[in-house]
Amino acid sequence: MSVYTKVQSEELTVFLKRYSIGKLVNFSGISAGVTNTNYWLETDSGHYVLTLFEHLDSLGLDYVLGLQHHLANKGVKCIAPIIDNQGALFSSLNHRPAAIVNRISGSAYQNPSVNQCHQIGLELAKFHLAGFSYKNKIPNNRGLNWLKLISQDLISVLEKTELELINLVIKDFESFDLARLPVGSLHGDLFHDNVLFNDGKLSGIIDFDYACHDYLIYDVAVTVNDWCVNSEGELLPDKMSAFLNAYNDIRVMHACEHIGLPIMLQMAALRFWLSRLYDKHFPLEGVLTFVKDPNEFSKMLMLRRDEAALLTDTKT
Repeated sequence: MSVYTKVQSEELTVFLKRYSIGKLVNFSGISAGVTNTNYWLETDSGHYVLTLFEHLDSLGLDYVLGLQHHLANKGVKCIAPIIDNQGALFSSLNHRPAAIVNRISGSAYQNPSVNQCHQIGLELAKFHLAGFSYKNKIPNNRGLNWLKLISQDLISVLEKTELELINLVIKDFESFDLARLPVGSLHGDLFHDNVLFNDGKLSGIIDFDYACHDYLIYDVAVTVNDWCVNSEGELLPDKMSAFLNAYNDIRVMHACEHIGLPIMLQMAALRFWLSRLYDKHFPLEGVLTFVKDPNEFSKMLMLRRDEAALLTDTKT
């Protein structure tokens, strides 16, 4: 959500003629995040968010924006694209695909409470259930093949012990019986800063840029790794239980998912370690951008390896 592509007011005024949401009043760049260009957008009819997508192609956008539209219609609390006057979910602005979404009130919590872990557990399960009826499918572009390729791209900046760790995690993942795991639409990046709360109540899920069709337990793992940990990345049993119990109240996880959770927690940590490391060494050019610390997830990955035996026995 950093600003990579600048937009002038005159350009935005012309772009807004595609929509029936009023005339431009004000707009400003959003500095948080690292993937797309985002602007707060105010018209004389309301408040929105304008997103210029920096890496998704039309196929990916069809999936991501279509999923948002589908989930919102199913009652999931999330952003939803504004359909333009031609019936399209997105079009082009400054040579980038661009969309306008509804702006959700509220703010993210830096240290989610046990109750907020409970709330996101409920909402993620609703998300997964609603996603079963979404017909479009697109594979995870941060999945196994990407992990193998990106680790080779980073070979010059990785220590020997780090490469050995990566290979061990991938080997364990490939040896797991993945065919039994339920698949469906997932968010893929459900960190606490991608969920807004208003007066303590969950108001909406944002930033679907890594949404895809993959193992549902992977989405659970990504969320647990961010919401249910302390500042050192260690799992907090009270938060983890609140999240998993709430999730199971809506969608009962399969036995194989409970067994697969430890390796998925490792894969989720590996994915964000490598992506942050890549962003650090091969950053996109832009303004208002920042790179998150990759060490947070390298430490977490080692913790998850140590915790794996204990987690296999965890009861929810």
